[in-house]
Amino acid sequence: MESKIRITPFEDGLVIKIFGELDSSKTMLYKERIHKEMRSNGPRFLLFDLKDCSFLDSAGIGMILGRFNEVEKLKGGCGFINLSPYVKKVIRISGLFSVMKEYDSLMDFRKDMGVKL
Repeated sequence: MESKIRITPFEDGLVIKIFGELDSSKTMLYKERIHKEMRSNGPRFLLFDLKDCSFLDSAGIGMILGRFNEVEKLKGGCGFINLSPYVKKVIRISGLFSVMKEYDSLMDFRKDMGVKL
């Protein structure tokens, strides 16, 4: 599977879908793409869709945590949807679940964050 990123805006947020591997060879490129969208859309909320993410390492965890820190400064929030068992295990081990939650859907995330429906 080719590694790529797709970013889709929603009311005051972005859904960031990762396909393939999220590792040190991709994080700088993806970080720049996310920053570009954040500058354009001014979101306070980020939702990472990792259904099609086949590999996640510490660089990928760091990239996600960095985006969490950015939106937290804006009084926003981040979350996950569609986690595969492998990715969920990596996120659990990394401790990211202590600051970000998994949601069943974009709608559930928006309700929890208080974003307009």
